[in-house]
Amino acid sequence: MDYAPPLPNLRFIEKIGVGGMSTVWKALDETRNEIVAVKILNNELTKNKEDLALFKTEEKVMEQINHQGVVKSYQLSNHEGVWYYIMEYVDGYNFSALLGRKQHLQEGDCLLICESIAAALDYAWNEHGVVHCDIKPENIMINTDGIVKLTDLGLCHTFNYLKDGQHVTPEHVMGTPAYISPEQVYGDVEPDCRADIYSLAASIYHLATGRVLFPGLDTEAMMRAHCSDACQGKDPRLYRPALSEGFCQLLEAMLVKNRDFRIPTWRDVMMLCLDIEQGLSFKPRETEGVSSIKLMA
Repeated sequence: MDYAPPLPNLRFIEKIGVGGMSTVWKALDETRNEIVAVKILNNELTKNKEDLALFKTEEKVMEQINHQGVVKSYQLSNHEGVWYYIMEYVDGYNFSALLGRKQHLQEGDCLLICESIAAALDYAWNEHGVVHCDIKPENIMINTDGIVKLTDLGLCHTFNYLKDGQHVTPEHVMGTPAYISPEQVYGDVEPDCRADIYSLAASIYHLATGRVLFPGLDTEAMMRAHCSDACQGKDPRLYRPALSEGFCQLLEAMLVKNRDFRIPTWRDVMMLCLDIEQGLSFKPRETEGVSSIKLMA
């Protein structure tokens, strides 16, 4: 979409994002008298019931989650066949863009991002049963006040969704190959917060080292690598020797391939981040699970 369609009470300023399903614009909302972001569903997708349903679900979830760590949606609308929603404008940048300017982030910054996203998703999971399903540096932003925010819930899954009174395992759970959890690749179980814990760790690994877990692989091979016990990424300290042992052990525990042996809750992630920041020794859980990274002895 090269230009914004005329929409009521919105004065468009510039295009700020383009995705496979939608385009995001910065605009002045004349009703609220504030700068907002407007996400517009691509015109050709408005006639597809599934795509339209995903768009509506994303907006509904963003509107329900009232947490400073998740970008807020204000209103879903349809104007003359154009589906769009108005959401909070984040004056800042995403961490994928930051990696384009820097080689990597410092450990302290990575821990802050990890804690912030864990707090937001702890609320989303425990209060609304929401699994993001597409955590990656591009979807993690920081505003000018230093607040880390999670955006783009276009692939989110609501765990407490019932069909005829029963939980439903989705036929297709998507994600981004560099960060996707093994259970999302297999698609044989309903994803829960542990899928997001894996994806957040894969994202933090990228931010801390400047490299994805399994570089140089095509999409199919990369997804197989997340699932195979024979495939493990390198110890982050091989790229960044200054990283602490506790930080690397945290990533190792979050990246266990079998979710039954992975760190189980967001509260655990937050507490371990705090321990590492305070220089306390990391006490890894007794586990037989293989991680997607192999730490040096």
